[in-house]
Amino acid sequence: MSIKELRKEVVFYGQQLLKQGLTMHAGGNVSARDRETGLVAIKPSTMPYDLIKPEDVPVIDLDGNIVEVGSKPSSEWPMHTAIYKAFPRVCGIVHCHSIYATAFSVANVEIPLISHELSVYCSGPVRVAPFENPGSEGLALSAVKHLGQGNCAVLLQNHGSLAMGATLWHAFDCACAIEQAAHMKIVAQQLGGALEVPKHGRDYLRAIDPLAGPDTGKAEIKAV
Repeated sequence: MSIKELRKEVVFYGQQLLKQGLTMHAGGNVSARDRETGLVAIKPSTMPYDLIKPEDVPVIDLDGNIVEVGSKPSSEWPMHTAIYKAFPRVCGIVHCHSIYATAFSVANVEIPLISHELSVYCSGPVRVAPFENPGSEGLALSAVKHLGQGNCAVLLQNHGSLAMGATLWHAFDCACAIEQAAHMKIVAQQLGGALEVPKHGRDYLRAIDPLAGPDTGKAEIKAV
């Protein structure tokens, strides 16, 4: 995918964060990585999503050097590049400040696999990474440590959620699944409890590899 298209994707999915109620104003950030060059298009720092244009989106390499000039890169670029380095198949990241998932991070409570959507992206509960200062190397290392092992999602304590995927489409879909499951868990508890997806269902859903998808569209189906 061209840098021009990556910049457009960052704009589109940033606006989707607002439309889906996954963030407010300029909170959180999104990025997309080109598979061939490794270059990363990332949300501009502090700029409201509904004002961002493709030419505003900066493009950096995996060391944070600006390759294509736009506005100042998000202060969370170290976290994004650390994840891309640790997980070479990942080409999309969504970090958002959605209400329900962030509430779980504040309470230091994992989100269980109670929805089939989240079960596509996680083999176990969404873990909570201990608090680290936003934009710090410590946050980047903590996020990487608590991702993987079958999980494309993590909660950043007192901060928000983070999702990764084969493309920005997958990462955004995962971010939606995190928030949906967090909301469902809170509502279900008021009804008496929340059942997790049975193991045979989780095994079936995990046959959909969210890190093996094509550049556009949904993940490919493959045998476990």
